[in-house]
Amino acid sequence: MKKLYMTLFILLSTMVLLSACLQKEKLVDDAEDENNQEKNNAIALSDDLSEFENVVHDVTFDYGINRLVLSDLVANVELESIELNENSFVKNIMKWSQGYAVEVLLSDEPVQHKQTSELDVVMYPEKINGNRIQLYNENLKLQNEIDLTGVLPDEIIEGGAATAVSSDGSKLAWAYITDLYVYDINDGKLTTILNETTNQVNFEKIAFTQDDNKLVFFGSQIDHDEDEQSYGMIELDTKKISLHTENQFWGSDIQISPQYASITDVIDPVSNTSSGNVLIVDIQTGECFTMKVDGTESTMARITEDGKHLLVVKDSEKGNYRIRQYQLQTGEAVKETNLPPMEKESKVLAINATTDPSVYQIVVFTENKYYLFSFNSEES
Repeated sequence: MKKLYMTLFILLSTMVLLSACLQKEKLVDDAEDENNQEKNNAIALSDDLSEFENVVHDVTFDYGINRLVLSDLVANVELESIELNENSFVKNIMKWSQGYAVEVLLSDEPVQHKQTSELDVVMYPEKINGNRIQLYNENLKLQNEIDLTGVLPDEIIEGGAATAVSSDGSKLAWAYITDLYVYDINDGKLTTILNETTNQVNFEKIAFTQDDNKLVFFGSQIDHDEDEQSYGMIELDTKKISLHTENQFWGSDIQISPQYASITDVIDPVSNTSSGNVLIVDIQTGECFTMKVDGTESTMARITEDGKHLLVVKDSEKGNYRIRQYQLQTGEAVKETNLPPMEKESKVLAINATTDPSVYQIVVFTENKYYLFSFNSEES
């Protein structure tokens, strides 16, 4: 029996968006070390952020003031904000090629928000009676609003589903337990892709491929071990599902490139280790394979846009991050360098593509500051 109610209490980690410390000089890995490495100038602290709009500008929802906020993370300035009705709140914010898709839930009462010194406590209303999708451009100007209250099943209306938006902003997908729905904004049609009779996977996360015709997913199956991850790809036109499993793996995120999707995992809080594997899905065929990497490199990884390499980041020692580049076909490590040491507690948030297909951005957050490092993936 499917649960038709959503979790009432969610603890949200507080993140205050303050200015990033930008430096004018380039940081390089000088290297004449014990291994006689050559000088490595693959890493630089970015002083030209024009190609990094997708992370320099970010949209968040402030539950305390019930507003959508577009911020410049580096300059620590609020660029735009939109106040929502007091009986509505944002459940999901998704990035698409021209801006943001925002899932708004409607209720008869407002969200209850309490802030402590360490955490934000958000109590959602028990009764959700409406669901809207708002499409904004990159400047947080509303482009379209779709009321899905009478269209979506009740469990989706209540916000308890994994959600995704296509890169062109024309399709929305919801995955709830075994059910998968796709809504076409252009024709206003909701299609059931999979349900409990045609699918055995309980979905945890979904993502559109760049051609917007497929979905990559991971989740679990009732008759499998709890530490066995089910993952694969779904063709939306044919409803064909390519299903694979991986033992001792707990999925965290899905990164999409033109040819492949990569699935990363999490660090086990007890053992402080991860699987050391990155799951790779071939978007053309649906076939999958596993890339073996070094320990917790499996928690932060993405495939390059040309489909030739896997980039990973590992915290080799507290505050000391190593970037390594593997050839996808052979699994051989072909390039390695280190970020400048972080003196304060920090975390790598993302490896992002830029307008230059050979340059990638490493985003590090430390004590309310964002550091943006560029990494050149061209082999020496």
